Amino acid sequence: MDLTGGVAVRLASLCLGGDGRLSQMLLCGTAVRGGLLLDLGLAGRVESAEDSVVVDPTPTGFGPADRLLAAIAVEPERSLDGWLDEKRIGLKDVATANVASGRWERRPGPLGFGRRYTDLHSEETDRDRRRQTDDDVQPWSPADACVIAVAAAAGLQDLGIPASGRRPDELLAATGPVAWLAEAVVDHVLLAGARYRYQAGALGAGGLGAF
Repeated sequence: MDLTGGVAVRLASLCLGGDGRLSQMLLCGTAVRGGLLLDLGLAGRVESAEDSVVVDPTPTGFGPADRLLAAIAVEPERSLDGWLDEKRIGLKDVATANVASGRWERRPGPLGFGRRYTDLHSEETDRDRRRQTDDDVQPWSPADACVIAVAAAAGLQDLGIPASGRRPDELLAATGPVAWLAEAVVDHVLLAGARYRYQAGALGAGGLGAF
């Protein structure tokens, strides 16, 4: 399975603003890590155990996924929630991999400061942004369903409108062989979003949404 166009990569593209900057929402990192786990599940590399996940550590060739695989292999007792909160692997890692694969192009920011990215597969990203959880999912692949389920939970399809995520139960069923994992990822993203919104509100930044 070629993960350079997988769930995590497509979710990362939804975290890219119109100005080419990566979103600063903390929930983007959570969503992308969930996407990596779903990619590994779709590739048959992740299975559920009673209190943890079991992996086939054979490299996939996609750097962020391989680092996550290697880390899980070293700490097999760690829970799925623990890996979803593992901030050593996140959005910036997938952005770097997207540039390396040619999916994105990196350019300097205004006056040469910072980094900006151009999505060279913007048509697919625009399609993902338009898709809704109540669309007819019959023609969708399990990967398509994973992308939209996680995006809906994280509120990624319109970063400019802070909103609570939602659990798309019917769509989760369309994730096929990774439904167990998709449900766990979506539930974790929803809980993380609620936590971030609470923290933002406590700091007086409630209008900034779940970041």
